[in-house]
Amino acid sequence: MRDTKRSIISVIATKPARALTCAALAVAFTATPVLSPVAAYAVSAQTQDELSSAAQQVEDSAAAYNDAVARLDELQQKIDDNTASIAEIESELPAQQEEAGKAMRELYKFQKGSNPLASFVLNSESLSDFITTCVYMDEITSSNVGAIEELNSMQQELEQKQTELDQAKVQIEEEKKTAEDALATAQAQRASAQAKAEEEAAAELAALAELEAQNSAEATAPAEGTGESGENPNSTANQPNQSVDTSSKPSGGSVDWNSDYDAFISEWTGRINNYLAGSPLAGYGETFAIAAWNNGVDPRWSPAIACIESTKGAHCANSYNAWGMSKKGGGWLGFSSWTEAINYHVAYLKRMYGTTLTVAAAQKYCPPTWQDWYNKVSGQMNRI
Repeated sequence: MRDTKRSIISVIATKPARALTCAALAVAFTATPVLSPVAAYAVSAQTQDELSSAAQQVEDSAAAYNDAVARLDELQQKIDDNTASIAEIESELPAQQEEAGKAMRELYKFQKGSNPLASFVLNSESLSDFITTCVYMDEITSSNVGAIEELNSMQQELEQKQTELDQAKVQIEEEKKTAEDALATAQAQRASAQAKAEEEAAAELAALAELEAQNSAEATAPAEGTGESGENPNSTANQPNQSVDTSSKPSGGSVDWNSDYDAFISEWTGRINNYLAGSPLAGYGETFAIAAWNNGVDPRWSPAIACIESTKGAHCANSYNAWGMSKKGGGWLGFSSWTEAINYHVAYLKRMYGTTLTVAAAQKYCPPTWQDWYNKVSGQMNRI
């Protein structure tokens, strides 16, 4: 049991070698040459490495893709603001041009009229009034012309900025496309590794079924120790010496690892929310889905365990501990929120038990009644 919190990235980067057989199963396999326990362990370690590597590539490329999308959104906002500024200037120009035109026409009339100076003098009450009138007309003309020049200058600057923003957008869109392609490749690699892991799990079940066919006691014997939740009084997987129902194996095809992020999160958020409706964990489907995506873990696994270990959070071992997770040194882990607990558990499943339910995972998680635990968790996964 780990006793410190680790980031999702560091958890994904960990590459645990997961044994597919417990000691009891290995003893039985010695007399059953169909599968070698050594070969099964080697393949499992290799597959786990492939899954960890693929999951890391998915996270890295997804991060690059999300960064490009965020930068595009930010850039698009700047483009929209800049376009709005240009439109505002263009809407102001006609009025300024009209005012300037009027002032210039009045000035033209003044300059071309018959004896304009004499007319001004006669119409002015004083010399001061005459000077003020002349200055006023000149300032009006200069002000309007200056305003037009300023607006034209601002428009040119904004149009230059628009060109630069458009060029930057093209570059970021290229980066987004590169990251999107890398993400698709990584997802395909992860899907391949997931399929390989499911094949190994099927082989594991087949070997167990053969043991049962031979009436071997090892096939129904409890595993050693208490594991993660072997002493959890709230667990409903409490029936010893059961037989594993190989027909209840969770269908791996239910999880499409070739799906993109948005489609994956949308699908599993809905499915998990439906499953958890009416329970203390209701509404946390998206948290489960995102944690599953980030860690490459079957999105059904953690919710199903929560059902078996705490009736979907109704009877927790400790605060927000719906999975019967024991604490190093004794007792039960506690958390400050469902979000913290869900992210911890899903990442912990990946690091310690693999990516989906297997016989080996059941033997390790709940050794005393691992067959009952496997059957019930598997049954719940198939309901999600």
